[in-house]
Amino acid sequence: MSLKQIVKKNINEVKTDKRTRLVESKIVKGRLSILVEMFNPKSIIDTTFFFNKLFIETNKMVKLGIHESTINEDLIGVLRALNGDNDNIIDTIKEKLITYLDMNLQMDNFEKSVLTQTIVDVEDDDFSRVFSDRKFLARQLADKFVTEFKEKYLEGLSDDLKEVIMNQIDTDNFKRDMEDKYTTKLESMLDSIESKMDSKLRGIRDNVFS
Repeated sequence: MSLKQIVKKNINEVKTDKRTRLVESKIVKGRLSILVEMFNPKSIIDTTFFFNKLFIETNKMVKLGIHESTINEDLIGVLRALNGDNDNIIDTIKEKLITYLDMNLQMDNFEKSVLTQTIVDVEDDDFSRVFSDRKFLARQLADKFVTEFKEKYLEGLSDDLKEVIMNQIDTDNFKRDMEDKYTTKLESMLDSIESKMDSKLRGIRDNVFS
């Protein structure tokens, strides 16, 4: 293949990718905008429904093969469009998400504090990855678990004992085990949500056609 042909091929691939991203962006914005319009941060029921649907919708779009970067970019844009008179809408959504996850994940008090600090510390531009990447939040939780444990449970111990304990938990294997644990929790939560949603849809359908 000549240099001219290679250049032409690359240009066509770039154009195709741009067209694909535009189509994907329209799909993402269309599906998420309708959902976001239903978001009422003052209502527990509406907020729960919002996060249920948000996790399901982003998961469906990932399964459809839509680029994760497109989902992340458009999701954060749609969320910021909720702004209104709230300059810190992402902080508000983070606060509601912490409450939502606390209700749906079985965690002890220490893990709840880890969850809270993890969500708070997620950069705004990365926040949408909590929904689009099943392992993102699990990885963040595993890292934060080690940091919080060191700060809250080792105070008052000798340096030698601290070193022994940290050598046991500040390892790739420990973090990987924690990540797997949290991934399982989050996937079980999502499976439960999808099952409940499917059950409701079947109930509505049965009522309509009965």
